Amino acid sequence: MRKIEPTTNQSRRGCGCKCHQVSVIVRCCLCRDRGHDDCDCGAPKRCCGDPQSPNRPDYPPAPGWEPGDKPPKNPLAGATGIDDIRSKFNQAVIDILRSGPKGPRLGPRKDEYLPYLLIRADAGDRGGRPFPSAFWESPDIFVAPNLDATVAPPEPTTLGGLAQAGAPNTLWARVWNLGRAPVYNARVEFYIFNPALGFDLSASKLIGVTYLDLGARDSGKAHRIVKCPVSWIPGLLEGGHECLVIRLFEPLTDPLTAYQWDARNDRHVGQRNISVINAASPAEIELHIRLGCAAPPEPAELRVDSVRVEDVRWLSVLANRRDHGYRNAANVKESFGFTYPTPIRADTNKGTLKGFEPDALSRLLNKRLFFERGCDELEVLFYVKVDGLKQGECRIYRLVQSVAGRVIGGYTVIARKP
Repeated sequence: MRKIEPTTNQSRRGCGCKCHQVSVIVRCCLCRDRGHDDCDCGAPKRCCGDPQSPNRPDYPPAPGWEPGDKPPKNPLAGATGIDDIRSKFNQAVIDILRSGPKGPRLGPRKDEYLPYLLIRADAGDRGGRPFPSAFWESPDIFVAPNLDATVAPPEPTTLGGLAQAGAPNTLWARVWNLGRAPVYNARVEFYIFNPALGFDLSASKLIGVTYLDLGARDSGKAHRIVKCPVSWIPGLLEGGHECLVIRLFEPLTDPLTAYQWDARNDRHVGQRNISVINAASPAEIELHIRLGCAAPPEPAELRVDSVRVEDVRWLSVLANRRDHGYRNAANVKESFGFTYPTPIRADTNKGTLKGFEPDALSRLLNKRLFFERGCDELEVLFYVKVDGLKQGECRIYRLVQSVAGRVIGGYTVIARKP
């Protein structure tokens, strides 16, 4: 049940739902599921893109500098002798105790005596956010196909494994603590999503959870590989092309942020949104990719880029060696792009481009498109066909969605001939 209450909130640009075209707040809850005929809890209904804070207390404030804070002056500066040092030290302690409920101003978060948990978005990632490049190609997420988690070893049997549909697959994650303090009982969550360019709670499918301890960054025990205790069996319709998301956090000392599904803005979140197709004759794939509900109704852009192998360091994970040996394909015939966004269709009513001639594909597929996002989730058909790959060659394509100039999600397809 829903209750509509007046408010003065302004409607959102580009939003097509009634709750934002008129000045109202839509309130809903789980009261109906609990057997009540009416909803009176007052819980606000989230619209797509609204911030969703983690479930933790707002007080006390998180440690760290606030915007505008500056390092304090040295309280012992100017001391002329041991008695003067003692006096200044005692006064400094008193000043700290009087500084209010937040306590003393601490330094940058990474230098505090706290954990600094991380799942890397790239081999060179040290936790700085927002991450500037393809954050959906994490080198810290691994899959072993046709292997049940109950018999899988603690560490991956392969680093570049690809999921197998209709069979048990085991997941692992490499997790890091770059902080000065150890962390105990940190939580690691393993999720899958249908192929999408933006994630939120409503689309998540939790596979399994585990817990672990990590030492401080200089302890020699600051990173580990951890196994998901539950097997993942991809559906035959998805073909093993789902997106993998891992979350690592400790609720008290290093919790999730408000960007709790966004690997670009939260170092606790890792994503692997990659499909690899091996060239037979030819290499071909089509994916129905959702645009997600991770951004508000605003002007959006979709584009697909052809990327050089030098710009995709994840290839080292795929090849299981630093010098992966792949080359940019020199002479190939290719068709790639995406269809115009449409409302999400049932699996039995989705279209296909397989069998179309190149001329027809060139008229149907887009390389770049501007459109308006609304409240109803959309999807596109992402199609790639490459003919003429030689041994050791590959072609790489990245589909990227931006909203109001900000990248919110991407998907990578790698066509190769091993």
